Parts: sequence; structure tokens; C-alpha cells
Amino acid sequence: MILPPEDAAMFYRAWGALLTWVNEQRAVVPRFPRPTPNHPIAPELVDPIRDVVWAEDDLRAQFLAEAAGDLGAAERDLIASWKHRVSGKFILLKHLQKHSIFISKDVYGVLGLYTPFPAMFPAVPMFVEAVLLPFGNSIITDGLLKSPPMQISFGAGARRSFNDQYSEARATSGIRTSLVAAASARPSTLLPARTKVPSRTKATSISPDQGFAGTWRITESDLWDQDALDAVEPAFIQFGADRLGGFAMIVIQAAIDCRYATRDGKPLVEFTFEGDDDGHPCIGRGWGTIEDNGTLRGHFFIHRGDDSGFVAERLAASTLARATRSRRKRR
Repeated sequence: MILPPEDAAMFYRAWGALLTWVNEQRAVVPRFPRPTPNHPIAPELVDPIRDVVWAEDDLRAQFLAEAAGDLGAAERDLIASWKHRVSGKFILLKHLQKHSIFISKDVYGVLGLYTPFPAMFPAVPMFVEAVLLPFGNSIITDGLLKSPPMQISFGAGARRSFNDQYSEARATSGIRTSLVAAASARPSTLLPARTKVPSRTKATSISPDQGFAGTWRITESDLWDQDALDAVEPAFIQFGADRLGGFAMIVIQAAIDCRYATRDGKPLVEFTFEGDDDGHPCIGRGWGTIEDNGTLRGHFFIHRGDDSGFVAERLAASTLARATRSRRKRR
């Protein structure tokens, strides 16, 4: 959940040059040394300059026009993209394997720079003030997150509200992992695109994903009744053609990594998962098959915890979102 080191170094080249030039123009901090990844500057020195940077967009444009000659095209394009930034107060809700979840009006998946967010902010949810920046097709921060000296303790109702917003965004593919449109992100001007490893899953006469791709509403389990399954949100499991997905049930929310195959002539999915169980890390595995009647039947195994069979029915993501909103209203 952090940028690759070469990307983080490129961010600091661009950010350090901009901060230094702005400080020279406005004389905010005396004898301010240009920050680098190996020689970062104390946040209390950077903070007042950073406030000027984000308060005056014309300064950034002037820097690009007059003083960015020692930067490469990638760094200049990166700085120009920061007009798409999002600033304000957020709820840092949770840490996932791919990114950390920031919530305000929208839901964002954000990467750290050199240090993963869980190492800096292990106790979530929490309030933070941040500036979210585009980095190609990813979202990062400017490296300076502020939190109140005394954090507010969130009650069960507030936590449910945050989780409802997150779950609805996830069910409708509404988690923002980019701040710019694909056409304007221009990742090729940042760093060479990383080669995607081809999937080794063999195509079949059904489909590469064996018909699992989509959202499934969990309607039965061996251990929990429906009210327990839907304790936080309507229980569901999702699979993608990219072999990634997620699920939520009882108080567990997790991302999954799955593989598609067949067993005894029936479509089979096997998956591992990693997520959150009421504030505690949760990992495990599971499998599922599509029955002749079209339902999904499978089994979850929670590491050092319960295991349970389950049954699920195929569901449109929009239907799940409506169910989430309806459950929120009933509360």
C-alpha cells in the first residue's frame, strides 16, 4: 500500500523543488534546505510553506513556467496534475492490502509514500486533515497528515455510518483510486508502465471467470442467521474477472484473491482473504461452486477462528446498494 521506491523518489524530487522555490519567493522559512528522500525536512518547517503552495495555485503555474528547468518532463507533468487535488478533513477508516480508505463526501483508496499508513496510524477510524494528490492513476498525499491532539472516540452508530458509506461505494464501484480521468492521467509520462503478468488461468467454454464474476448476496450460513450475517451491512461476496474481489458478513470486511477452475464438471472458485474483523486483522481462505440451480455454495475458513458453509444468490450491485441504503434508513 505504498508507492514503489522509484515513484516515491520522483514525487520528492518534484515536491522538494516546488517547496524550495515557493519558500524563496515568499520567504516563509529562513535558510530552508531543499528536502530529498534521504534528507527529509522536519514537518514543522515544511508545513507553513506547504500551506502557501496549496493556497496560491498561480505559484505552481509560475514555477512550471519559470523555474522547473532542472526537472524532467515526468516531474513537471506530475506537478501540473496537482490541480486535481482534494483537500480537507477525512475519516481514515481502514487499511486494506491495496490501499487505505479515506472518507469525506467521497470514498478514496490512498497509497502511502515511503511509510505504510498502518505503521503511522494503526488505530483507525480517526479524523485526519490531508491533501490528496494524483500520481498517475493512483492517489497519494503530500506527506503531511494532521490529526487532532485528542482523537474523538467513535461510537457504534458512527462506525456503522462510515462502514455503510464504504460498503455502498464498494458495491457500486465507487471507491475512487484516481483523481484524474484515464485520458488525462498520462502515466506514460511518469514512469514506464509495469508489465502485467499474464493470467495462467486457462480459458474454458464457460468463461475465463467460470461465471463467478459479479456480486452474490449471502443468504445462508451454517453458523449465523440472516440478522447476524447482515449485522453491519447486507452480507455479500464479489468476484472479478481480474481474480480480485471482496466480501462482507457479520462484522468482517475483506478483500479476496481468487482462482477459477472446475471441479466434477462444476465451476469452482478458490480464494484467500485479508481484512478486518471488528477492528482486528482477519485472514483466511474459502471456496465455492455454482450449483445446477444457479446458486453459489461454498465454505469460509477463518484463520484461528470459525469456519462455515454458505449459500449465495447472484445479485446486481445496484440492488445491493439499495439494500444497504434501506438498512441504513431502518436504523
